[in-house]
Amino acid sequence: MRSGQIGPHLLRNAAVLAVAMFLVSASAAWAAKTETFVPTTIQYPGSTSTAARGINNKGDIVGTYVCAVACVNPVTGETSTPGTHGFLLRDGVYTRIDVPGGMVTFPRGIGEKGTVVGHYNVGAVTHGFAYFEGFYLYPIDVPAEDFDHPASPLRDTLLVRISPKGDIVGCFHEDTQAMTTMHGFLLHHGKFTILVTPHNAHDRSTHDPDTMNNGVASTGEIVGFYLSSGVSYIAKRNVIATTFTFEGNLFTLGWDVNARGDIVGVHGDNRANTVGAPVHPHGFLRTKDGEYRSLDVQGAISTQVFGINVLRDIVGTYTDATGTHGFVYRLKLDDQRDDEDERDDRDQ
Repeated sequence: MRSGQIGPHLLRNAAVLAVAMFLVSASAAWAAKTETFVPTTIQYPGSTSTAARGINNKGDIVGTYVCAVACVNPVTGETSTPGTHGFLLRDGVYTRIDVPGGMVTFPRGIGEKGTVVGHYNVGAVTHGFAYFEGFYLYPIDVPAEDFDHPASPLRDTLLVRISPKGDIVGCFHEDTQAMTTMHGFLLHHGKFTILVTPHNAHDRSTHDPDTMNNGVASTGEIVGFYLSSGVSYIAKRNVIATTFTFEGNLFTLGWDVNARGDIVGVHGDNRANTVGAPVHPHGFLRTKDGEYRSLDVQGAISTQVFGINVLRDIVGTYTDATGTHGFVYRLKLDDQRDDEDERDDRDQ
């Protein structure tokens, strides 16, 4: 070969090298980022543990707390007996939420006008409830005929989230609490619609087992997961549109969605499509464009994210050497909308 000439095999090798370098750089660009942050801690006065479960666009937060002994709220004077209770945190003031006659009250979501939804226990049965300004509406139960076995003596209903437009999502199952009897639902204008997956173009009749609807946006988009497999889904009304897992096909539990299409939840270090729970839990964000971000509270052993509003305020729990605490934190993304766009979304 004469000096200065490049042979065909060298050109081929150069092309292969260029493609390989592109794939490596693209993979690095698409890989999920990890955001480690210092949040504002939420701890009900005197409690041994606190969990923040939901947040609305006004910043009102609901969740649960546990008292080992009686907890006294120094602001309101309320006394909480030992055990698990619900709370509403508004403008820095905690209000206890306990359904009358219930053993354990578990608030999970709060709407734009301040309506709180969740579930409570009476004996072995779980019922849904709503709460607004000191008034309770209970029980709220899925009709018996919608259960796999309507004659089952113990039928459980869990309300999980309420959208800015008042739509409520959750799940129901039978007394065995077997995941094969669990189904997600949408409560819209007083009517329960049960989640199905089309197994062909015209099939709308099959109830998917093991589904739990957890988040609903003003757009009508619903997020949830298959509880025993760690695969999450996006649905519209009663039909699952797509499924997803955190990058690397990790165990993924989608818990909430906002009007932007942002989804938050929990992922583990273990693989999806396996029976179990997230191992070494981390929070996650999935944007409408499919970008993933792992979320960890600085210094925490585990982080779980349960709620998000349109301002990208997230709430959840973290566990460190001192115990389990609730938190709130505003995510900072490069593609933040301007104030006008945020106001438009908050009005939805």
